[in-house]
Amino acid sequence: MKGKIWAVMSLVVALLVTFCLVMPGYAATKEEPKKDAATKEPSKKDDKKKSDEKKDEKKKEASAKTVDLNNATQKEIESLKGIGPAKAKKIIANRPYKSVDDLSKAGLSKKEIDALKSSVVVGSAPAAKADAKAQPAPAAKAPERAAPPAPEAKPAKEAKADKEPRKEQKSKLAPGQKINLNTASQADLELLPEIGPAKAKAIIAGRPYSKPEDVMKVKGIKQKTYDQIKDHIVVK
Repeated sequence: MKGKIWAVMSLVVALLVTFCLVMPGYAATKEEPKKDAATKEPSKKDDKKKSDEKKDEKKKEASAKTVDLNNATQKEIESLKGIGPAKAKKIIANRPYKSVDDLSKAGLSKKEIDALKSSVVVGSAPAAKADAKAQPAPAAKAPERAAPPAPEAKPAKEAKADKEPRKEQKSKLAPGQKINLNTASQADLELLPEIGPAKAKAIIAGRPYSKPEDVMKVKGIKQKTYDQIKDHIVVK
């Protein structure tokens, strides 16, 4: 009986010793995940902080890279997305701008303008450039035209003949007198109504005539004049 009691007691003692040895290790393993979690939390916070700092840096870089539409050089404008040398020149040519939407003056579409809004700013235009654009260029003077040559002075008789009144003139011929268009002198021809020195010379220059109506081929003698002289002319 005593032997059994000692055996039980030995077993109990062994269990206690084992329990005492195992428990500290178990407790240590249980605390390690907590430590790991505690160390991981700060690292996550650090990562977030770093990402925020990078975002801030990017924002600062973006703000530093914004292009002033009124003052930027052509190269700076070409650095914008979708803007080449041709469009950059148009943008510069259409300055100054009051808003980003004014880029439509340079031929940019609404879609292109919306894409640039985050990358550009509208600064105050330089006074000299603004004044230069406001003042129109002086108009070039038209070359002076040479004065037309003065008309040649006509002899007094011819000038007077050209200014002959167009009213019906009474015949200076005697009743029944006829003038032969092919043989009459200038003085005889001038006796006809409506015929002055100039027309008399033209009639002589137009000879010969085959019929009285041919006199209307002479410059300045039309139907009206012919009607005035037809009763006083013949052709022989």
